[in-house]
Amino acid sequence: MEPNPTYWDADRKPSVRVVFDNVISKAEAIDFLADSAGKVDLVTELTVAEAAKVSASKNAHVVRSDAKTVLAGVFNRTKKDSRWNDVRLRRAVNTAVDRKAIVKNGAAGYGTVLPAMIVPGAFGSDDGLEPYPFDPAAAKKLAGAGAAKAVTIVAGEGYKAVVEAMTANLQEAGFTVRPVYAATPEGDDWDIWLVEHFDWSPEWPAGVVYREFFGEDGGFRKTAAVDPGFKQRYAKLLSTSDVKAQETLVRDLDKYVHDQADLLFLYAPSKLFGVSNRIKFVPYKTTMLELAETTVGQPVASR
Repeated sequence: MEPNPTYWDADRKPSVRVVFDNVISKAEAIDFLADSAGKVDLVTELTVAEAAKVSASKNAHVVRSDAKTVLAGVFNRTKKDSRWNDVRLRRAVNTAVDRKAIVKNGAAGYGTVLPAMIVPGAFGSDDGLEPYPFDPAAAKKLAGAGAAKAVTIVAGEGYKAVVEAMTANLQEAGFTVRPVYAATPEGDDWDIWLVEHFDWSPEWPAGVVYREFFGEDGGFRKTAAVDPGFKQRYAKLLSTSDVKAQETLVRDLDKYVHDQADLLFLYAPSKLFGVSNRIKFVPYKTTMLELAETTVGQPVASR
């Protein structure tokens, strides 16, 4: 991508030539980034382990973006008689996990605990909505006894440390956990599916996030039917044009899914970029790769 010499805004005329290399592997790209050759300047979507490797380099650093991304556990409610239709069991799991410990131990601190689906500061966020408290004793009481205590968790390999941290919490609350590492569940022999999803919209989480998890055509909705309470609130939001009123309705929607424990609410994973020390890179909270604020200069001291 060549800079556009006739760009309309003279004060922001692009000056950086961008070359995308999709031939080398990600591991090779990180190695190139970490050495002093300058063959690679930017690697996107780092895992926590990859970020640690970049941080140890003298020639590159990690840029963290607290993007509008959520990590949540989808309960398997595809059957009408699913045990996860019981809100007490869903609340039990939410009460059994220590979100702060999961972010610290499972994500090396690269994340922000969430009470529901809206990240802090985003459209519709509610500072007064609190995450479920970590209370193993209360979780045991809510869950009751018997088969309800056995849980199969499906998650991608990149979230293995998160699952291990969750497992320690759930065991303390009396659950037994069987982890399955896969991108998506196969068949119906699973209980909780960890899904990461991002909100690329500036101010419309209802269409990008809520719809995917709870809506009629949602790709992550694993319930036999749409929750009537959600459907009513969602329809009201869609028919409202006033922005202030929309924000109030988004808060109400967030509180509703929180109170119903419709998901296992976890945290907002930070997006991590490996960046050469000669690059000034500003990430966008939508998680899209935007280079509008990126400049190239002389190498700076490692940080």
